Amino acid sequence: MSTRRSQSYVIVGTCFSIQVVYVGILFTFGLMFLEFEQAFGWNRTTISGAFSVFLLTTGFVGVVIGKLNDRFGPSRIMIAGAVIHGIGYALMYMIQAPWQLYLFYGVLAAVGFSTHDVLTLSTVARWFTTQRNLMSGIVKAGAGVGQ
Repeated sequence: MSTRRSQSYVIVGTCFSIQVVYVGILFTFGLMFLEFEQAFGWNRTTISGAFSVFLLTTGFVGVVIGKLNDRFGPSRIMIAGAVIHGIGYALMYMIQAPWQLYLFYGVLAAVGFSTHDVLTLSTVARWFTTQRNLMSGIVKAGAGVGQ
């Protein structure tokens, strides 16, 4: 097997793994509901609103991530995204009011999260010409595994 071909399968495996981890982290938000309700007395609507802001933010930021990917490449953007995502989660320990949940989780963590999907799929698309759809499907299957 050629070096480029074996590298391309490593890329697919890595992108699959990134999807598993990121989507797994995304769906941990449901585990936090009871904690937020008990610790702060917030209702489910308030807590769910942060998840809605998170999803809206990822949608809008995804466009910007695509442009940044074209300019700086996926490695730099993915590292920056992982750091921003981690900072958003780390700051959640300081939450005392709903606006902080919306800011730290709904905006900051979402900006970091939004990098994974755009970057994994565009990277795989660059590496494959003949099996692009199959490999993209394998990568997106990682999202299902992460749930």
